[in-house]
This record gives sequence, C-alpha cells and structure tokens, in this order.
Amino acid sequence: MIGVLVNPAAGGGRAKARAVLVARALAESGDVRLFETRARGDERALAIEACDAGARIVAVVGGDGSSHHAARGLLESGAPIPLAIFAAGTGNDFVKTLGTPSHDVPAMAARVMRGTSLAIDVGVIDGVPFLNAAGMGFDVAVLERMQQPSTSSAFRLRGTAAYVSTALGALLRYDGFDAQLHHGTDHVRASSPNTRHLMTVFANGRAFGGAFRIAPTASLTDGQLDVVDFARLSPVARLATFFRATRGTHLSHAAVHHARATHIVMTSRVPLAFEADGERYRAAGTTIDVTVRPQALRVIV
Repeated sequence: MIGVLVNPAAGGGRAKARAVLVARALAESGDVRLFETRARGDERALAIEACDAGARIVAVVGGDGSSHHAARGLLESGAPIPLAIFAAGTGNDFVKTLGTPSHDVPAMAARVMRGTSLAIDVGVIDGVPFLNAAGMGFDVAVLERMQQPSTSSAFRLRGTAAYVSTALGALLRYDGFDAQLHHGTDHVRASSPNTRHLMTVFANGRAFGGAFRIAPTASLTDGQLDVVDFARLSPVARLATFFRATRGTHLSHAAVHHARATHIVMTSRVPLAFEADGERYRAAGTTIDVTVRPQALRVIV
C-alpha cells in the first residue's frame, strides 16, 4: 500500500486538488490510501498510522512544513519506509536540493513506482528533526509576519513572492538577537555572549525562503550541516547581502560566517524562537543543541 498524506490547506488549497491527481497516478501500482490532515502538523501522526497500516511508501502532497511533519512521523515509527514528496506548498525548498520532479505529478509518480530511494541526513535542533534547514533570528521574524495576514501585503501573494515581499517589509526593521554560537572541534565561530546576530541558519539543503541559495555547497549526504551566520548589518548592507544570497554569493561577505559542523551549541539569555523547515518552535531552555543524524531517512529519488 502507498499512503498518500495531504494537507488540504498547503499552497493556498492547491494541495487538495493535486492529491486527487497523485492518487490516480499511483493507482496503477496497487493499493493507494489517502490520509488527509485536519490540523497543522497532523502529517506526523498520519505517517505513523500509514506505517502501522502496512504502507511500503509514504507520499506527502504539500510543502516543506508537510514534509517536515511527515518525516518526523517516519523517524518516530522506526520503519525503513521511504518518503516521497509531491510539491504543493509555498517555498518547496527541500525538493530543490533533492532534485526530484516533485512538481510534475506523472513524472514523480513514475519515480515512486520505480521505488529507488536515497538515504539522507536529518538535522536535529533542540530535539526537533528537520529535512532542509533550521534557523533563528530574521527568518523567524519573517515567518511570524507571514502568519499574520491581516498585517502583511504578502497575504495576497503566493509562494516565493509571498516570502520575498514579507522579508523585504521586515528587513529594515528587525533588530537581531543576542546569542553565543560555538563548537570548537568543528571550528564554528565562537562569539561573545553579547554578539548580535541578524540570522543564523543550519542548513542540510541548499535553498531557503523560496528565493535564497542560503548554503550553495550543502549536501544531503555528507553527514554535516552548513552553518551560515549573518552578523547584524546596517539597513543598506542588509539589502545588498540578501540580494547576494539569492545568487549564493553571500558567503564571501565579511559579515557572513560559513562553516560545516556535526554539532553546534547556541546559548542565549532567554529561550529563543526558531524555525525548522518553516515550522515555528520555542526552545526548551537557553541552550540549543544542533546535531545531524547521518543517513537517517530514506527518500524517493
């Protein structure tokens, strides 16, 4: 059986219609069962339910958030069942690194029926697994603004345009956050406790925020995370640096620090908010551990 998980709200409602096409395309391979979410994050429980029901593949129809929760369920189940992704979300950043035809239902269905999978790394931040990237600072501020449509013009936009519009609106006003980022053995920059950061990203994939090549050299299979840390910049410098990030040329900027690591520790005076694959969380305490689980999840390629 192939379990198809769909978030009807993903992509402004486009995921529900796409799920019908996905189910039809997969029907020739055998039994297909549709699992539909009712609340945010339900993909996690539905993935476990699909595994318990005998699914040999779990396919998710949605965006990065839907894939994030479905992967959490598969990891918790412990079953060696691969995840297939049919993109139908806002940014769909993870599949850009994965390189699958996730936007093309017939082509992706053919990949699912072929069954070829790849074991990829999974990042973990404060106990929360993530597929593509996790971060704190400016990206969380943008996420919070996007979740308040009444105060954001991006409510009328979709996809990458929505994120970019919201980011530009917040870019000049966000004041940064104080934290210490360190891990000596991996040569991640050790900063003073009072260092002000604009944004810190822990990347497993290369794309971020729809339009940004945040970690252009990242790999899903190298057993490491790319750490991309932006120091606080002047408003004018922010615009220039973030424009460079759309082309992946920001890593050479003096205010941007890039490293690869397997374990990073961030400490702060108060628990920080962070995002993992575009889903917002609050740290349990003032110390956040970020690690990587090599080859922890299989995905259809």
